Amino acid sequence: MNRYVFAARNIADKLVKAFGSWETSEFYLQTYILSRFEAVEPDVYIVSYPKCGRTWLRVMLQEYLQLIGTSLQPFNDKSLLGSSENLVIKFEHDQGNWVPAPLGIEQLSFNASKYSKKRVVFLLRDPRDVLVSSWYHLRYRERIYPKDLSAFIRDELVGIHKVVAFMNMWIENSHVPDGFFLMTYEALHSDPLSSSRELLEFIGVPVELEFLQKALEESSFEKMKRMESRGTLKEPWMQPGSKELERSMKIRKGKVGGFHDELSDQDIEFLDRVIHEELSSKLPYRQ
Repeated sequence: MNRYVFAARNIADKLVKAFGSWETSEFYLQTYILSRFEAVEPDVYIVSYPKCGRTWLRVMLQEYLQLIGTSLQPFNDKSLLGSSENLVIKFEHDQGNWVPAPLGIEQLSFNASKYSKKRVVFLLRDPRDVLVSSWYHLRYRERIYPKDLSAFIRDELVGIHKVVAFMNMWIENSHVPDGFFLMTYEALHSDPLSSSRELLEFIGVPVELEFLQKALEESSFEKMKRMESRGTLKEPWMQPGSKELERSMKIRKGKVGGFHDELSDQDIEFLDRVIHEELSSKLPYRQ
């Protein structure tokens, strides 16, 4: 898809949502305008390509910080999570961001000056699951991408080559930050307690296992999905595109290896080939 077409559809979708809800209008005003006047310097960046699980991770971290008695600071920039102990975490997609439109592969460049003195958590997920989740998000939730999944995975702007290029860029520059922690969506699923504990230790938050277990229970996938369906999650980014359509939900399936249920054998073979040929050997998921 052309970047300008993507941007036009993205902006149109956000305008419709803004005019339809005061909460959404306020969120866009704070995040895209008022946040520019906030001079907030994060201590930790949690970076991921879209649809790698950062919403789940953010909910868990926020729940845990509150359980251990941390006073969270309000920010206009809703990608920031900060405590009264002067720990500010910024969740971002860096140059994988879709707003207002994705960068082309040739436009990707690592911002060394931004990350050189920071701790960075790089949240990773199987590119095949990332693509399936991305397609559902852009097709049914944001109503930006009109073509089918097979076309999506081959799209130069949002398909497999772009996902791999973004992941490669980050792993090749993992030596730049003061600290770099590679975290995978799959590890969060298979052993959430250990993965979360390692994360807390890396970002410098005290580990209290009782509260961590409680935070994991409160942020479980099924619990978050029920809250989204019932509308108890008030944040605009946590609202479903349509309450009647599961495919438009922010929290849809979250299944590891779910791409097997969505992609044809031919499409999986194509993705496996690209991952094998192009993905850095320093990263998992190569066949």
